Amino acid sequence: MLSMKKRSTRKAIILGAAFAIASTVLAGCATGAGDKAADKAPSKTADSTLAAMLPADIREAGVLKVGTEAFYPPFEYLDADNTTVVGLDMALFNAIGAELGLKVKVTNMAFDGLLPALDAKRIDVVVAAMTDTTARQAKYDFVDYFLTGQGIVVPAGNPKNVKTVEDMCGLKVAALEGSTQVSLLEKFNTEECSGNPITVTALATDADAMLQVHSGRADASFSQDAVARYNAQAEGGKGKFEIGNDQPLLPVLMGPMFGKDDAELRDTVQATVEKLIANGTYQSILDEHDLGSGAVTDVTVNGGTL
Repeated sequence: MLSMKKRSTRKAIILGAAFAIASTVLAGCATGAGDKAADKAPSKTADSTLAAMLPADIREAGVLKVGTEAFYPPFEYLDADNTTVVGLDMALFNAIGAELGLKVKVTNMAFDGLLPALDAKRIDVVVAAMTDTTARQAKYDFVDYFLTGQGIVVPAGNPKNVKTVEDMCGLKVAALEGSTQVSLLEKFNTEECSGNPITVTALATDADAMLQVHSGRADASFSQDAVARYNAQAEGGKGKFEIGNDQPLLPVLMGPMFGKDDAELRDTVQATVEKLIANGTYQSILDEHDLGSGAVTDVTVNGGTL
């Protein structure tokens, strides 16, 4: 469904990590010891009406603190300098920050540290391709600004002919620890695969999951469709992997996550995304990242039903 532009330098970094060329980078992500921050100052005149909606402390500080895990291309990953976080989510939030007159401060941390950081108010929002699920809605709020399916990455040639959920039954499948994809695999084991369960391996990064497939320790990896297609087509993976499913599986809503007590910030971001959709900026950003097919027209709060 999605074609990926060739960004040779960036892809070499991401898939190099996936094949243990940059093992120190992976170790830093898994432990949180290698956290980095990238600040993006607003480059345009702020929308005063939108800015007035912000919580007073954020408006006065002039900074929006974003937490992410930057090993999930094309949504968030490290640029050629191995420090700056780029990708679809970051581009959208830089545009949001510009509309609100805020500097966007991005902190890269381990995936399993994101929600504790949000709970402790060390960050204002989690921006990490997070799927909106009813379980997460019990404690957090989402602004749903993208629709994504799921993808199955298999070795080139698809030796076990994995194309559907049912085809994963009885196989070894790797996925990102704490992700919706792990939850989905566990759900499959109670439904489609109840008689022949999937052996699920949850790992610290999506790159680790790719390593499992590359080494033969897993038959497939399961991730968001755009991520799966990016990894399979990037320079480090080209010729080694392919996507088993012809079409994205189980489309779901995703977007930034906010604490339940941050309704002002949540509503401000929702209104800002609505403006970006209306003026064409939103679609331009998605198209620039070859993700235009995931565009939404209605920006819902907690619209996920998974």
